[in-house]
Amino acid sequence: MSAPLRLTRARDVPRDAAAADRVDRVDRVDRGDRGVAALRSAAPAPAVDPSPLVGTWVSFDAATRGLVRVVVARHGGRLAVRTFGASSPAPQDWGAVVGDAFAGGVDRVDGVGGVEGAAAVGFTARYRFGFVDVLLAAYLNRRLLVVDCYSVFGDGSGRSSYFSRDHFYQPAESASRA
Repeated sequence: MSAPLRLTRARDVPRDAAAADRVDRVDRVDRGDRGVAALRSAAPAPAVDPSPLVGTWVSFDAATRGLVRVVVARHGGRLAVRTFGASSPAPQDWGAVVGDAFAGGVDRVDGVGGVEGAAAVGFTARYRFGFVDVLLAAYLNRRLLVVDCYSVFGDGSGRSSYFSRDHFYQPAESASRA
């Protein structure tokens, strides 16, 4: 059996003419700028099983000023991520976007990269609100979901880009449905 494939630099990625000419498209539907994005590519990546991520995740910090709840679901063959931010009197619904699920590594099977159905250990999702772009990068740490939030303001307000991290758990009823 061959060793796992590891790519450490961009120049290590094999390129061919078809790959260089391929352009990914993002189609927005549903809620305008906050709508569900469907990413289409000429060469789809091997499937990653999102089951470990699916469900409702609630922040450990009841007094958080960041994210209070994240709902992850299957949307067709992709991952749908709906996020709720801290607000009063009720959490602010950021809407649903399509996320990308990631497995814990890349294996080579019979000369083909990736393993069909590998269990997801994390995801990314992007929100574009006009005044701020937010990248969520989440991963499982034992039975907890850690969500890193990278916010970049593009409204000319002079606010600094910032990073935050929130920790989430699945209430018993959500975990049993997933």
